[in-house]
Amino acid sequence: MEINTLTEQEKAELLNKKKTELTPPLYYKFSDYKYNTNCKDRVLSGIRDLDYLTKGFELGCITIWTGQTNAGKTTIMTMITKQTIQQGEKVFYFNGEQTKDDFKNNLYKQTVDKKDIYSKQFLQKGKETCVFDYFVRDEQIPKLDKLYGENLIVYNNNAKRTIDFLLRAMEEVRQKYGVRVFMLDNFMQIDTTSSDEYREQKDIMEKLRTFAVNKNVHIHLVAHPRKIDKMQTRITIYDVLGSSNLVNKAYNVISIIRVDTMDKEGNEYKRLQKQMFEEGYDITQTSSILEVLKTKGIRCGLVGLIYDPITKTFTGQSQMTSEIREKMKHQTQQQTEIEEMPF
Repeated sequence: MEINTLTEQEKAELLNKKKTELTPPLYYKFSDYKYNTNCKDRVLSGIRDLDYLTKGFELGCITIWTGQTNAGKTTIMTMITKQTIQQGEKVFYFNGEQTKDDFKNNLYKQTVDKKDIYSKQFLQKGKETCVFDYFVRDEQIPKLDKLYGENLIVYNNNAKRTIDFLLRAMEEVRQKYGVRVFMLDNFMQIDTTSSDEYREQKDIMEKLRTFAVNKNVHIHLVAHPRKIDKMQTRITIYDVLGSSNLVNKAYNVISIIRVDTMDKEGNEYKRLQKQMFEEGYDITQTSSILEVLKTKGIRCGLVGLIYDPITKTFTGQSQMTSEIREKMKHQTQQQTEIEEMPF
């Protein structure tokens, strides 16, 4: 149909239609859409108590992971990668620190049973040492290659690592492979190009948030904490490195705490021990703790974890029975009374 053959009325209607298609309405009536009773799309972490607190990882959101050096942030990221793929999703992974071999070996060890992992002694000039590495048995490799081969896409670190190049890759794998979950480990490995690093970090977070919302995907982002007191292990939401825009734009902020690095006689440990008890955990049996510092799920809280150094995997710690909790509460009260007795 040629526009010259249209009447003035038809031309006006056509132009009006095109204008409406390009420009979304500025408002709507509440009766314009139906009440939706469908559950939101989300991916679970596989750690039951964490999934309860956060209600899983909804699409259209960002989760920030933080914690001190060697707390286990990358371990958690690869675990969630495994869980996500096992739930039928594809994953894009920006891996700024690990080598390709370490990344693949750690992911494979997290996926198999412990019996399918063997140790290999490091030999120095043909002589035995006390150092051992752990690998997955050969017969398991084809199954793992099939699971991850087409479902995990890893960013090429030889390419530029600016936010624009990263987002270009993220959009391409979203369109081409249907990726809806993105793992960015870590925020500081995204190259900045201006002298105003604070401002650029804010812009990077804004772009990631816009991508998550507009493309309806979930982004897991590792962000290191600022330099804090060397005696402090527990991190607050205000300790996350970068501008406050990072935590403001995140749906969840989760910190990882290693219990074995804490001073067992310190006040920080004692406060944490009390709070863990209130959550139903015995901290003396805990390897690490996930602290939900911010969430739009159920509530903030603490989740106990047990770490296996062979499989490099965290599992959720079992909560105490009510009988054990009452017994420990009674013992604590007795100890407090003894300490408060005058001498």
